[in-house]
Amino acid sequence: MSTSTHSHAGSQQFPGNCTLEKALQTVVDLFHQYSIRQGEIDLLSMSDFTTLLKEQAPSFLQTCDRNRAGYLEKLFQETDLNKDKELSFEEFTIVLSKLADDAHRISHGSERCGPDKD
Repeated sequence: MSTSTHSHAGSQQFPGNCTLEKALQTVVDLFHQYSIRQGEIDLLSMSDFTTLLKEQAPSFLQTCDRNRAGYLEKLFQETDLNKDKELSFEEFTIVLSKLADDAHRISHGSERCGPDKD
């Protein structure tokens, strides 16, 4: 692939056809849907990040006072490990772990707002 050609969400398929691999492909596709495309680097700006979570994770945001003013900004800053004001996919996986933990708690009917909720 030349450096001027971008791979877009859905144009390259994950190698497997297992449930987990399909779920991972969906996550990658969502990240690409909301990310800024710059060369071969995919990045989420604060605006992209906010839109992604508000549109794709409203239940997560509506629980445990996560919809309070400043929560998304704080989460973005904590996740932006290299402090470049953009999230790489690797940095975004930190947020995914929080979403996955919340989904796991929901599946068990567990308290979603415990001391380790964030």
